[in-house]
Amino acid sequence: MAYSLEELKNRTYWNKCSTCKKELPFGAAYYICSVSTCQGKRTGLHFCSVECWDAHLGFARHRDAGALDAMTPTREKYLASLEDAPAPEAKKIIVRPTGTASSVSSSDEVETLIVVSKVKQLIRDKSEMSTSQCAIDALTQKVVEECRKAIENAKVAGRKTVMGRDIK
Repeated sequence: MAYSLEELKNRTYWNKCSTCKKELPFGAAYYICSVSTCQGKRTGLHFCSVECWDAHLGFARHRDAGALDAMTPTREKYLASLEDAPAPEAKKIIVRPTGTASSVSSSDEVETLIVVSKVKQLIRDKSEMSTSQCAIDALTQKVVEECRKAIENAKVAGRKTVMGRDIK
């Protein structure tokens, strides 16, 4: 969930535990996973206890991991970091006529048009495989291309409504 800068400034806690969602107060001890992928900006897992850290091992598939002690920043340091950080932008995909996708900004930007969690779950259920972001981008590109074709088919048929029969 994305929060506005104002909401972040008014928060009475630093972050929430990634497992139990308990609030982690400013200047308090917490735990992080020793595995680098759990510490990344994108994943950023934080745990209120060793038990909560241990609970994430069931799906993380680490070979060798440990819970590392850490301290949340003080409220002053947290507010200072918010002032320094640039405003986050939603990731968008550019669909080019040649059929390639890129994640650079342009006037032809298209937001992800599929339910990412549902696609990832389907792939995991059917194959026990993970899904990369580039697969999601490629699926979005396919959806955009099919929509454009369907729009043209509806225009050729003289309609202002795209119907199932326009998607071939």
